[in-house]
Amino acid sequence: MNIEECFRHIPNRLTPDMKIFAHDVVFHDKHYIFVERSGSGTRLECYCTYCRKYFDADKLRHKQMLTCPHCQAYCTVRSAWRGRKKLIDEAYFTYYLKSAIDPQAIVAIGTYVVRDFRGDYRTVETKFADMDLYVFQPGTAGVAFHRQTYYSMAQTMEPSSWYRARAAKCQFNRDRNHNIHCTYSRDSIIEAVAGTPYRYSTWEQYQIDDMVEFFDLCSRYQCIEYLTKLGFSHLVKDKLGWHKTYRAINWRGKTPLQVLGLTKQELHDIRKNDITMTFLDLKILQSGKKDDSNLTPAEAEAIATNWGHMLEEWQKLKQYGSLRKLHSYFTKQLSKNKIKRYDDCLRTWRDYLADCERLGMDLSRETVVFPRNLHRAHQNTIKQVKYREDELLDRRINLRFDVLNKLYRFEYNGLLIRPASSTKEIIAEGSTLSHCIGGYSRRYADGQTDLFFIRKTEESDKPYYSVEIRKGELIQCRGFKNCEATKEVKIFLEVFLESMFKQNRKEAAN
Repeated sequence: MNIEECFRHIPNRLTPDMKIFAHDVVFHDKHYIFVERSGSGTRLECYCTYCRKYFDADKLRHKQMLTCPHCQAYCTVRSAWRGRKKLIDEAYFTYYLKSAIDPQAIVAIGTYVVRDFRGDYRTVETKFADMDLYVFQPGTAGVAFHRQTYYSMAQTMEPSSWYRARAAKCQFNRDRNHNIHCTYSRDSIIEAVAGTPYRYSTWEQYQIDDMVEFFDLCSRYQCIEYLTKLGFSHLVKDKLGWHKTYRAINWRGKTPLQVLGLTKQELHDIRKNDITMTFLDLKILQSGKKDDSNLTPAEAEAIATNWGHMLEEWQKLKQYGSLRKLHSYFTKQLSKNKIKRYDDCLRTWRDYLADCERLGMDLSRETVVFPRNLHRAHQNTIKQVKYREDELLDRRINLRFDVLNKLYRFEYNGLLIRPASSTKEIIAEGSTLSHCIGGYSRRYADGQTDLFFIRKTEESDKPYYSVEIRKGELIQCRGFKNCEATKEVKIFLEVFLESMFKQNRKEAAN
């Protein structure tokens, strides 16, 4: 559909009823009584912006609420000469109509309205700009056209050209970042849907910010009607609220059971026990059928409440255990008091299985996959993995130590410097000197940096200063609690780096 076809559905984009709606409903709390003194007397001349009539009064306060004696409109009193520099009322509303060419379709018009009281308040008129157009036809997605209106404090209203949106959504505040009042006419919906299939859409049961997305949804999916009538209107609201659906609903299903993926008995149990099934509850119930858990709706709801938000984690590991088996296993583990929550159980179990894979354990054995005490078993695998990783790291560090120690071990003026020999030694160095060299072990093993220890010659095993050198350049030298090098140590390092430079040149020449 192009914009010309859309105009054929909506030939009149500003009807008399829309003007009345804007005046009486959209701006119902934006009517004023402007007051100023009449001549030299004490009487006040009052002007009502609703009925445009004058009356006299004695004493009125600025911003006082007052009922107009002529039209009975409830208005705000304002001084004619006070606080009108920014008195501009703006709003946006959506109004629904029947299509002019398709008796089965309805249309909606999103309109920006403004009333500017900065000038002569007696001549203020409501200005309208149609911003959004929608066409809804049964069996197809809603069509939306939008345009950006450029204006500055309501002084100019110059609409740009229309463009078709990807989806029928209320765009005004979302795209234009306006913080103004937005509303829609429910009375106009009653007239618009009369005699069309939309009269069965159950729209009356939904009190949402704007009905555009609802009519788009029920245009595309016939199931909205019977989902609402079966008591699943909360699912429709969640869908409109952009909640995660987990693909639990077959929106194009022809029957309620096809849509919900349920059996008659399950639907009966849900309605009988008044269970409010969320998308996640339904997904878990459906997943339980596939893995032969055969959960009841109440059991699916319990799993969803306790650890269902981690369903994707279970799906990666479902070959090891069904939903029912896992829930039973986690319940037993919680009784052992080391793990406090169901989702913590799943995280621990996931990490435990990952450790088992690293260690080459036989995951076809149930006693391996489901240890009696999950917390204790996981702590054990953590130690084994850490030991194995440290063992591999140490092999690489030892190789680096052999090379660096041969080339760069150096003594001068009562001090010696040598490379780090193991992760255990690096960690001990950091612990004794209270600095963070322990975190450099892997980079050292990978050859990304070089770690050296400075010792006093007579105390060669006692940590004194730690040094990081990268590509022959001193990066840092730290002592106890990250203290800077002493003058003696700085001189020693200068001599050492000169020696290292000469050694590197010698190696390059060879």
